[in-house]
Amino acid sequence: MPVRCIKCGVTSGRRSNVDYETFICDECKQHEQVVISLYETAKETFLDPSAPIEASDIYEILKQTYFVIQKNPKLSVYAAIVKELLEAFAIQNLTEIDYDELWRRTRSRRNILKVLKSMEDAEILKLESPDRISRVVKPGPVLENFAKVYRVYKAKEQAKTRVASVLTMYAILHELYVLAKLKTKTEIENTFGVHSPKAPWVATMFLWTTRLTKGEEGRHFTEDEFRKFLAKRGLSTTTISNYISALKAINPNSVQQFIENIQPTGNNGVEFIVREDLIRALERIYASRVRENARD
Repeated sequence: MPVRCIKCGVTSGRRSNVDYETFICDECKQHEQVVISLYETAKETFLDPSAPIEASDIYEILKQTYFVIQKNPKLSVYAAIVKELLEAFAIQNLTEIDYDELWRRTRSRRNILKVLKSMEDAEILKLESPDRISRVVKPGPVLENFAKVYRVYKAKEQAKTRVASVLTMYAILHELYVLAKLKTKTEIENTFGVHSPKAPWVATMFLWTTRLTKGEEGRHFTEDEFRKFLAKRGLSTTTISNYISALKAINPNSVQQFIENIQPTGNNGVEFIVREDLIRALERIYASRVRENARD
């Protein structure tokens, strides 16, 4: 019987002596290390009050990869929460916001408590229960640093949106980090339920990890290669089409600037050329973490 990867869903050929509860494909094992490296770098950078976060490699990577979560209805609650938190603490200068009020503002049908606890683990916010009945949300150190940047762009909606998109992507990167650390199918189901971040996991596996492992060739990939990679791992045609459309939108005002150029290929397809500076940024972060781990 074919075995299915518990993280990305890709199926492998028949194998003997394989535990279906713990099987993780080689591509996901590589991606685990990349995600861990990026998250640890992001957290370290965004926690530093003296660091110019907008000038960091990880800020640019997250900003230009935000499109992988932008049209995902399962993840839209993260963007809604981040927007409300930044408006409350950076623009309105509140010191706390009532949990129920935040939930009302996000207009989400989903119980946001689990999302907020995940954000608390990423040090974006703090959850407190002063009277053991009600809950309040306060800014964590990461949110405080982003609020400083957001406040500078108070009258510039497009710039504010970019800042919010990076913080949202950081929140999702934390979820990918949690997924990277889990080792069994049961752990994944218990942790995420029906809200597993599979789509961004698979998309970033192709856009981050595969770019790294292919070296100089990693800058180039075709639309067909991307489609097949995502479809092989069970992503919906709608999700795949959204990703392709986002990659093709390379004008200066588009959501992403991950792609530097597009060239036509045969069969009405295109070849994407990734920005070289983003590839180098990925390489620097990953190499730096590998060196640090080697010293430990």
